[in-house]
Amino acid sequence: MDHKVIVLNSHGVGQFCRIKRLPVLGESLRAWDWHIPNDGGKGSNVSVALGRLGINTAIVTKVGNDAWGDLGEKWMSDAGVDCSFLYRSDDVSTGTGLVMIDDEGNNTIIDGEGSGRFLTPEEVIGAIDGIAGATHLITGFEIPEKLAILGLKHAKEKGMITVLNPSPLPEEDYDDLSFVDYLFVNELEGRTLLHEDEDIDDETILRELHEHLGVKTTVMTLGKNGYCFLEDGHYVVKPGIKVDNVKTTAGAGDGFLAATMAQLIKGKSLDEACDWAQYYAALSITYPDTMPGYRYPEEVEAFKKKYLP
Repeated sequence: MDHKVIVLNSHGVGQFCRIKRLPVLGESLRAWDWHIPNDGGKGSNVSVALGRLGINTAIVTKVGNDAWGDLGEKWMSDAGVDCSFLYRSDDVSTGTGLVMIDDEGNNTIIDGEGSGRFLTPEEVIGAIDGIAGATHLITGFEIPEKLAILGLKHAKEKGMITVLNPSPLPEEDYDDLSFVDYLFVNELEGRTLLHEDEDIDDETILRELHEHLGVKTTVMTLGKNGYCFLEDGHYVVKPGIKVDNVKTTAGAGDGFLAATMAQLIKGKSLDEACDWAQYYAALSITYPDTMPGYRYPEEVEAFKKKYLP
């Protein structure tokens, strides 16, 4: 089976807990409902979302021969993701993280060291070359930045469409991302890439990313305020969708990215794709954990009809 999308990023297992409110410096808070849900790193999150949306997807990452790695392989395989290049090793331990969720559904995420950092350049190149029919590469910085950049450049040389979510925020400065076709950021990430601390408006952020980094198309999520994007010099901004009964916003950004790319692959315009993806992400936050919120197309369509303005 030919693959449309390669996801090059991390898998880890998140541990969730509830807190009354997010902590401040030096504060100790009580937590409850501490549990291990269906929640992965950005690589497994995006892969599962794409798989459930009917997109042929392959994951490229490295995990340990441990229970956390077994869980990731099961979650992704169950979603129809090809795990042929899910490298398993006795020499690494699959990463874990902690997600703290307050009474309003806001979250703070602490990422542990991920096993994806043990990927080698040879494994990355070998996987991209070994996956037949791939047209898109999606990556991010939960693996070492140099490996994500290597993957993007190699995929671009092969004529693939390249997608970058620079999260967690990069440690290195970049002055050229012209090999990136689609950059997905939130407002903080956009400003950080530009070294802008001042309160510049969203359109300026997107135009400066294009001018200074050579990014072709940038999509910026605005949380509950919606999203905006810059494509071929054309700026578009759309308001958010107010939903009831928010359980957690963790993973909403990964879901938005996956849903946008799924719609683009199916032939939609970027405007149409982002609009649909916003409903997808809004539906996802009504579920208590991350992967259970990545729903199937027919459920998203029903949700969209309910919330159409």
